[in-house]
Amino acid sequence: MTASLTGLVREGLLLALLLAAPFLVAALLAGIVTGLIGAVTQVQDPSIGLVPRVAAIGLALVLFGPAIGTQLLVFVARLWPMITVAGTGAG
Repeated sequence: MTASLTGLVREGLLLALLLAAPFLVAALLAGIVTGLIGAVTQVQDPSIGLVPRVAAIGLALVLFGPAIGTQLLVFVARLWPMITVAGTGAG
């Protein structure tokens, strides 16, 4: 049970990284674009970069939300039987 639990924890951490990646990439790209626009126009107000990053994260949520939800459901479907077995003390 310990080896499978270790593998499951590793898979869960990898899944968390993969599911966070679209949001991080969207925020990074929006930050780079707004930074370049700010450098070209010489407007260096930090609040100007916030709105595009929030909009990019919202767009990423709309685009990747169903796929993220599906991946989470698949992971939980594999995890739930192990939780019930561990909860009963069997195994």
